[in-house]
Amino acid sequence: MYKITLKHLRYFDALATELHFGKAAKLCNISQPALSMQIKELEEILNCSLVEREAKNLELTPQGKLLSAKAKNILSDILDLEEMAFQFSKDWQGALRLGIIPTIAPYMLPHLLP
Repeated sequence: MYKITLKHLRYFDALATELHFGKAAKLCNISQPALSMQIKELEEILNCSLVEREAKNLELTPQGKLLSAKAKNILSDILDLEEMAFQFSKDWQGALRLGIIPTIAPYMLPHLLP
């Protein structure tokens, strides 16, 4: 049995916003067939149709509209959670990679590194 993932919610939110599979896929940086597959999987998990697919028109079903609003709230709460967690870490942590061309490195790095 599948479970709803954040990926499902993000893809569905993009589709609900754009109302176009191609534009939503571009927004999510994935292919249109991959987005379509994820939306179909979400519909199977929820056991309801989220979008009405017509030749040149795409609309959310009544269930899709309700679930879209809930998905937006969930994604907003997750963003708030991530921002809150970021605020907890006072010190900057992690690796810093600095790329610099070798011809200017001896002149710039001594001034930048301190």
